[in-house]
Amino acid sequence: MNIWGWASPGQKVWVIGSWDKQSTAVTGNDGKWKVRLSTPSAGGPYKVTIRTTESAIEIKDVLIGEVWLASGQSNMDIPLKGWPPGDTIFNSAQEINNAEYQAIRFRKVPFGVSTTPLDSAGGNWVASSPGTAGNFSAAAYFFAVQLHKKLKVPIGIIQSSIGGTPAEAWTSKGYLSKIGDFNNIIAQQEMSSTNRSKINSNSPTVLFNAMINPIVPYTIKGIIWYQGESNVGRAEQYKRLFPNLIEDWRNKWREVLPFYYVQLAPNIYKAADQHEQGQKLRAAQNYGLNLPKTGMVSTLDIGYLKTSHPPQKQQVGERLARFALKNEYGDKRLVASGPIFKKCIVSGSNLIIVFNGVGSGLTASVQGLDNFEIAEKDSVYAKAVARIENNKVIVSSATISHPVFVRYAWGDTNVATLFNKEGLPAATFTSEK
Repeated sequence: MNIWGWASPGQKVWVIGSWDKQSTAVTGNDGKWKVRLSTPSAGGPYKVTIRTTESAIEIKDVLIGEVWLASGQSNMDIPLKGWPPGDTIFNSAQEINNAEYQAIRFRKVPFGVSTTPLDSAGGNWVASSPGTAGNFSAAAYFFAVQLHKKLKVPIGIIQSSIGGTPAEAWTSKGYLSKIGDFNNIIAQQEMSSTNRSKINSNSPTVLFNAMINPIVPYTIKGIIWYQGESNVGRAEQYKRLFPNLIEDWRNKWREVLPFYYVQLAPNIYKAADQHEQGQKLRAAQNYGLNLPKTGMVSTLDIGYLKTSHPPQKQQVGERLARFALKNEYGDKRLVASGPIFKKCIVSGSNLIIVFNGVGSGLTASVQGLDNFEIAEKDSVYAKAVARIENNKVIVSSATISHPVFVRYAWGDTNVATLFNKEGLPAATFTSEK
């Protein structure tokens, strides 16, 4: 694991683990140092001593386990106790009362913005208990509980999330410049960096600089992400922006870290520039799957139209954990993904839809299949009749003779009607490029 810090320039630094491992470094002219310390098997508590010829500190109650970064906007940030009175977490009081897990620990990165990359951020590791867990990210907490119960090792979550924030705020200047859409804004920010009133949590790069860059040296297993609401209305841009963010963070950690994320739930977007745009952002989120070691959780079955913050974060955390347990920890028996559109095949007046993530088979909701639409090459869509055959979906419409395109759950409020037999819902999609 990486351990780093600051001391007087030219100082020798010893980092000693109580498990009889140590490493040394010499600080540079800027006083910075970093070492990589070999770690023992998961468990603890251990101690780590850091000393120079001038001073020494001892870090106690150190656990060795699996650490994940949890980031995004409000749906990752909303705590287990909810945001009363409007946004609640299902069964919150009982979940908090049962949160006695000393081997699950959270470190929440304090809110900050910066136009330049920072080296340090505050926050402390806090063990899960009925007195503390109410302040943890609900989605990340349920993810951590699933991992802890299955792996029987300590789980650490670094929570770096802020509500109401767009993806560009979480992306570095170097990678945003590849897109080009934000270059003028970034230049203006840097010119007016002394005027704090012009910088806020929506500004490009500022959350990456203040809340991600300082933790980049930390040795993490992977990333879970729940964000997108603040980019609704800009789906075409998000197709480029979101994969760019994933590659950005992997580049900073110098590792192809697993990146598992949540597709937005159905919601009534009332803003004029967002109304009937949610489905387009959900479809844009599919573009993250073009990168290796990614996975997407569909929440089409657990939305709550009165709020953009679905209360059933248990399912969100459990579904994210499925990806980690299967792909990172070797439980190949698990089906991690719901059905994901692969291709459609024209068969006369029918379209045959082929999916990944079929699991042990496709199945419909108790209300039957719905929310499928097809169109000819003019892209004028009509409601389709759908049925399941041989783990494919066959769609047709009496008004469409020569179908070319198909889409599913293409509306702000459309909910899941297609699942695999493991109970995981299909994700919003369109076959139209």
